Amino acid sequence: MEKKMNFEERVKRLDEIVEKISSKALPLEESLKLYEEGNAIIRELEEALKQAQEKVEKIVDIEDK
Repeated sequence: MEKKMNFEERVKRLDEIVEKISSKALPLEESLKLYEEGNAIIRELEEALKQAQEKVEKIVDIEDK
């Protein structure tokens, strides 16, 4: 069973993907696979940031009342 990565692990994996794609002449298929994985991670990170922002806004709204 695969463990779900936390935010920091996702950022680290995304850095690894960027490094691999930009530093090596990879076969097209491997590059596409890494690109797709990177895009999926970016979407997950964006959603996590959106949720965090919503939580902060709720806290600030409560404190302002």
